[in-house]
Order: sequence, then structure tokens, then C-alpha cells
Amino acid sequence: MDTRVKPAYDANCENNPLPLALRRHCAYIEPCEAAPRVRSHTSPGPYRSLRELSLTGSVDPVIWCPPTFVGNSGIERSNGECGFALLLFPSFPLSSCPDIVASPVQQSDKAMLRAAALARRDALSVRQRAGAVRAIAARMPPLDITPSMVVAGYAPIRSEIDPAQLMQRFAAAGAALAMPAISARDAALAFRAWTPGDALVPGAFGISEPPVAATEVVPDIVLVPLVAFDRAGHRIGYGAGYYDRTLASLRRQKTVTAIGLAFAVQEIAQVPALPHDVRLNYVVTETDLFDFRSL
Repeated sequence: MDTRVKPAYDANCENNPLPLALRRHCAYIEPCEAAPRVRSHTSPGPYRSLRELSLTGSVDPVIWCPPTFVGNSGIERSNGECGFALLLFPSFPLSSCPDIVASPVQQSDKAMLRAAALARRDALSVRQRAGAVRAIAARMPPLDITPSMVVAGYAPIRSEIDPAQLMQRFAAAGAALAMPAISARDAALAFRAWTPGDALVPGAFGISEPPVAATEVVPDIVLVPLVAFDRAGHRIGYGAGYYDRTLASLRRQKTVTAIGLAFAVQEIAQVPALPHDVRLNYVVTETDLFDFRSL
């Protein structure tokens, strides 16, 4: 078998389908070599961005089956002949490729991950939820709390974990508390001062928040609800982007620590994160405290 690896394309070739930043990391594999290198699969649809290669789960980690073969089993062309594959050397950061953007397929993958994680979260019993709340409150991240610090929690919706006990622990350590409020659909969240026992009022989408008269504050620590997370500090929310916008905005003003709160069943292998997605500093579950500060 001829297993020679040849250059994928001339760098200046007009029909080169790859972004400029990627071409030097790829090689062409001879047709006779390609077939045994790729597992038999049915592709879910055209690959429209390199980021999708790690999402479909249908191809070996270093092999890209190009759109020519979409819908066919394995690497075989529709006429029965063996095709080719691109060997990708994952030795470069995707951030070096600014033209890689989210695609409809990637968004669909995130939606499926979201639905599966929500189903696992919804399936937890009342007893499991209560135990997790106590365990998370006992597993507070090792942070130096001072009286000048503001910790923002949230009013849980759907089957989110309730942060109230953890917020009380922060308050007992001397921190002031706050709660988020939605000011506009495409804006960052606002934060208003709150103490346990203060009344909350229905805000946008029916989510409870402090009244408009409450003092607006800028938190130092933000407790972040989530649908799913991975061990790289990335999260999946409900898809509106509020916390990504909010954390990015806050971090332009000051150092802000973001702590995701989740049940252990919400962990997934990999979140299909994009450059604008904001990484968490910690995630706390009933079984683990994940520290992402060094990433």
C-alpha cells in the first residue's frame, strides 16, 4: 500500500477549501490509504467549519471526511471508488483562525447537547436535588471574602440548582449579595443589591428579580446557572447569551470570578465553544469542585 503523504494543495490554489491559517497543517492522503483510516459512518450533513470536526463524533479525531462524501458510508464515493481525506494535525489553536464561525450544524449539535443535559437534570428526584444543594453549599471555592465584595446569585428557574444556601455562606463570610435583572433582550444583565428576605418581583420572562428601586451594583463574584459544562470551563446555557455578554462586560471593568453551579449529571465531554463564549473560573457540583483558573 502506498502511504505517501503529499501536500494537500498549493498554498495559492484558488480552489483550496481551507482557511489560509490551516493549510500548512494539512496533508493529502492517497485514496488507497484513506479508506481504512476512516470509520464507517453516515455523515449528519456538510461540514461548514473546522470546529465541527470535533463535534460530529462520526469521524476519527484527526481525519476530516470532506463534503464530497456527505451521505455515503465511510469514505467511499457514490460511484464506489475510494476517495481521499485530509489529515489534520491539531497542533495549533483554533483561535488562530478568525474565519472559523458557528454553523447551523454546530448550533444543532449544541441544541442536542442542551436537550440531553436538561433531560438528565429534570430526571433528578427531590431528594437528590436537596442533597446536592447541601453538598454544593459545603464546597465553597477557596476565595478570600472581604466586606467590600459583592456576590451575585440568581433566582432558579426550571430545574436549576438553587444557590440560596451557598449565597448564605458567602453572606456569612462578609460579602454583600445581589441578584441579576434583565434590562433588554440583547444587553448584559444588571445586578441589584439584595439581602435574604427581600421581596423579589417578576421581571422579564417571569424570572424573579429585585425591584427597580434596588441599588445597582457591580459584582465581584457571579454564581452562574448552566445547562451543561465541560472540564475546560465552558458552559452551555439556554442559548440567549446573557451570561456570556454579562461576564465579558464585567471583566472589562474589573476582575470578576464566575462560578458555575450544576448537578454532576450536567457534565459533558466537550462543549462546542466559540471565541466569544466566556470561560468560567470554577464549576461546583455535589461531587466536585473544578478549578479552571490555570486554563
